[in-house]
Amino acid sequence: MDIKKLRENKLIVDKIEEALQAAYSSNGDFNAVLDEAEPLAFRSLKDPEHQYAYPISEVLYWTDRDAYLDELDQWEGSCQISQHDAAIRFIKHSDQVAVFLDLVDAVRLARISPFVGAGISKACGYPMWGEALRKIAQKINGVGVQDIEPLMAQYDYLQAAQLLYEAAADQVKHFIKTEFRQRAGAIAGPVLLLPELAQGCIVTTNFDSMIEDLFQQRGQALDGYMYGMQPGNAFVQRLLRGERCILKLHGDARQDNTYVFTQEQYRIAYGEPFSFQNQLPRALRQIFISHSLLFLGCSLEQDKTLDLFKSVVDEAAFEIPDHFALLNEPATPQERAQKEARLLQLKIRPIWYSTSVADDGSHDHSLLEQILRLAIAVSRRQVVFE
Repeated sequence: MDIKKLRENKLIVDKIEEALQAAYSSNGDFNAVLDEAEPLAFRSLKDPEHQYAYPISEVLYWTDRDAYLDELDQWEGSCQISQHDAAIRFIKHSDQVAVFLDLVDAVRLARISPFVGAGISKACGYPMWGEALRKIAQKINGVGVQDIEPLMAQYDYLQAAQLLYEAAADQVKHFIKTEFRQRAGAIAGPVLLLPELAQGCIVTTNFDSMIEDLFQQRGQALDGYMYGMQPGNAFVQRLLRGERCILKLHGDARQDNTYVFTQEQYRIAYGEPFSFQNQLPRALRQIFISHSLLFLGCSLEQDKTLDLFKSVVDEAAFEIPDHFALLNEPATPQERAQKEARLLQLKIRPIWYSTSVADDGSHDHSLLEQILRLAIAVSRRQVVFE
């Protein structure tokens, strides 16, 4: 075809070139890397005094687009590896490659159900359970912080909550409604990765609505829900159909009739011993035997939830899948060994990560998010982990 005839179809040619130029311009960072080389320059035949100069990225894009795209793929792969370098080095140096790759497989197969604890909501300004209980104790009469500290030291948060509730039930409910209300600030931290991890059910011990708000913002509203002692709404049936749903074990801050926060509320909700006729333990057992839980922001010290899982394991009536937990490394090897042994009995395989301590005494948990991002990237084959 005579190239001059293209002028007769200028409108069509312009539209095609506009689309191609937009695609080229969308890779600005990559183009800048290529253009670190000297531009291609040559003199005009029409005017020898004039010199044409073209960036290398433009020359490659417009003359050999396949080569351009091959180089782009290589560059993006290198960037992915660089982005995940710290997490890759940590997983390898801490000798946790095998359990990490098993987690990746569970993510790839869409078997993961995140189990979200207070540590994840902390990034958005919500208090940890211990902080919340101490705040309540400072606000009411009859029970002080000194009265609940011995219980807190033993991780007996339920009995601590019971003492506070018996002293001032209305104030406790008011605190939960106000402290865990919807926040105006941006959602931040590892919680932002939940839509990439959860294709089905999410479990949380948190009162706040951060998870629901996030999925709503992403246009992926959760189809079903169960809040604590809320009357049944066919949650288990929705779960079995694979619908995206949320189980809020402690209830929802906006509905005080759903709260499962104190020793007595746990006894009513779960039964004593556990009654799997009750909707909450029945739903939790169903998730435990059919999904791979991934514990995030949870301490996994001994509590009622772990007691329930132990009862299911001890019953030996079900084939239980592997579960996973991203946990802050304990202070000593002995503590780690003891905790790991206890969790493995519950079919929970921990991945330990280290934290650094800031000047104000706070702990930097950024490695948790880096490990999660790496697991997602490897599951999508964006990064090769060897």
